[in-house]
Amino acid sequence: MWFRRVLWTLSSSYGLRFQSCVDEPVARRTDFAFFRAAPHFHREDLAGRTFRGSHLIRDPRDIVVSGYFYHLWTEEKWARQPDGRSWGGLSYQEYLNSVDPAQGLLAEIERAAGSTLADLAAWDYEQPEFLELRYEDVITDEPTMFRRLFDFYGFDDKAIAEGLAVAEKVSIHSGGPDGLQKPRRHVRSGKTAQWRQHFGAEHVALFKELTGGLLVDLGYESDSEWSSESSDARTEEED
Repeated sequence: MWFRRVLWTLSSSYGLRFQSCVDEPVARRTDFAFFRAAPHFHREDLAGRTFRGSHLIRDPRDIVVSGYFYHLWTEEKWARQPDGRSWGGLSYQEYLNSVDPAQGLLAEIERAAGSTLADLAAWDYEQPEFLELRYEDVITDEPTMFRRLFDFYGFDDKAIAEGLAVAEKVSIHSGGPDGLQKPRRHVRSGKTAQWRQHFGAEHVALFKELTGGLLVDLGYESDSEWSSESSDARTEEED
């Protein structure tokens, strides 16, 4: 959602046609197509067209934590619809709000493992048209990473400068009128390694059981012996 706002604002300033895609194909007149999740992107929809894209990933454990807090209050219909097959007949949101955070986080791990985290594992990370980015790298040095992104897109120097100004204005670090750290926004916090504060031994065990070697494959851990107490330079929280 942070990246979407940066790209939408930049598109508007240049009069470019921005499309937020879910199930619909990319329109022929679209200049900027944004996909909130990788499964929404279908390469065949762009057959015959030249394009450049970027793919942003985040530590899967932080995705789980972020998802848990977001689903406690989201107005998305699927989370508010009762499910007679799961959650004791409650909606997913009602269930999360009816149990303690530790139990809710276990439920979020199970849900994410079959959807968002599976998508991370299935993505082809060797596509030359895509610049692969890590959330942790971007938030640590926004100017450098956004410059790299805009340069990959093919922006000239003037457009890169304007893009950097837009990125700074809507920075996730900002608490001002254009920042994203506001109550009940999808972006709850910009900090990395939040999972260390919320994962107990039972969460670590379930995560490993359901995701296998995902963290090692993505480079977030060097082996499968990680725990909430272990230290790792890539996921250490910034002060």
